[in-house]
Amino acid sequence: MNKRDLTQGSIVKGLLYMSVPAMLGMMSHTIYDLVDMIWIGRLSANAVAAVTLFSSIYFMVYVLNNIIGSGSVAILSQAFGSKDDDKANVAIINTFTFKLITGVIAAVILFIFIKPLLMLFTKDITLINDALAYGRIRILFLPITFSTFTVTTILRCSGDSKSPMIINILTSILNIVLDPILIFDRVPLLGIQGLGLGISGAAIATVISATLSLVISSYIMFGPKSKYKLNLKDLTNIDMNVVKKITKIGLPEATSGLIRNLANLIMIGLVTTYGTLAVAAWGICGRLINLGFMPISGLIQGGSAMVGQNIGANKLERAESIGKAAGKIGLFSMLVIAALGFVFMPQIMHIFSENAVVIDLGTKAMRAAIFCMPILAYGYGIATLFGGSGYTMPFLYGSIIAQWGVQIPLMLLTTKVLNLGFYWLAGTYIFYAIGELIVALYFYNKGKWRKKALEEIEMSLAAVAD
Repeated sequence: MNKRDLTQGSIVKGLLYMSVPAMLGMMSHTIYDLVDMIWIGRLSANAVAAVTLFSSIYFMVYVLNNIIGSGSVAILSQAFGSKDDDKANVAIINTFTFKLITGVIAAVILFIFIKPLLMLFTKDITLINDALAYGRIRILFLPITFSTFTVTTILRCSGDSKSPMIINILTSILNIVLDPILIFDRVPLLGIQGLGLGISGAAIATVISATLSLVISSYIMFGPKSKYKLNLKDLTNIDMNVVKKITKIGLPEATSGLIRNLANLIMIGLVTTYGTLAVAAWGICGRLINLGFMPISGLIQGGSAMVGQNIGANKLERAESIGKAAGKIGLFSMLVIAALGFVFMPQIMHIFSENAVVIDLGTKAMRAAIFCMPILAYGYGIATLFGGSGYTMPFLYGSIIAQWGVQIPLMLLTTKVLNLGFYWLAGTYIFYAIGELIVALYFYNKGKWRKKALEEIEMSLAAVAD
């Protein structure tokens, strides 16, 4: 592992060391996501709509992943920051086991109910069948996906930001290579024979890459050169106190994720009123926003781990400085990205679809929404203090107030009352972002995150004294 002590040295250099690899790793995965959509788009606009519809439901179960993932960041990073290997090992074992069990349960439930859920949003049989052909494969491998996230989170919280980046880049490249081979009868550009599995081929390529990612990351984290081990017998040694603590920390942020995904389902329902081409455009826009938001996502992951390690090392003022620096870096980086995206959006949309209507709808929607990103970036940068300290309630309040109190009412007003065009839906993201920022600044100034951090420091000192 390429570990680094995040409790000393330059804050900006530390943030860049942790955040840039995280950003590049996630960007490689998002680029794969975009390439995946390009290949699927060559099948049909209906296939794009099918993946978009399934993904909106599929990511609902990520609430369960987020409960453990969000809660474990504070637990793991603070344990690594304290330099207590036994404490770190307990956190690792419980996080991995808890996530694996949750992934199995989620896969079983979603596999049973995926078809009825799809039918709530459309009666188009072709659309439903395409979504099922893609989705059922993804669902079966959900435990693998959850476990992969767990191990890369552990690596990152330990101070190893490079290994997850390398793994993500390698497996994303594999995914990009496998996609056309599995999807088409004859591979575009190369002209060689493919397997012709259609939309199912895209799902198979994804699960192969996820499985390889888990194998490689587990070898790095628990292999012969690591002092941390994870044996099969460890999976039965669950410490319920650690599980409860992870759940308590992660539940508010995970509930926030559930609320956001429920809101996204309502949005998809509103988008479908504009037709299948609008759903396809919305799906492409979502992936573009994910790609554009990679810098701040990397900053959140790296910054939260860095904040947690410094709290674990009893360096609260340094932790606060990290949160402030993350907010500023996020704001200015996303301003640049948003400006470039606004100017070149028609050319970007053309990469993903040759349908003139999809290009026009997507361009207008993205231009209406894109400047939400620097606003969100500043608020999320500050919010690294919440994630690293284990005080996650602001995430829940942010989703309730910004999305359900502001954005959803505006979207309903736009479609049901004023009957405005499709891109007005996307424009509501600006108001959503402003709401999120206000909530983040309010809770930062209120200072409960600091109280939570002090409690963790006092508990660690008491444990050492005993």
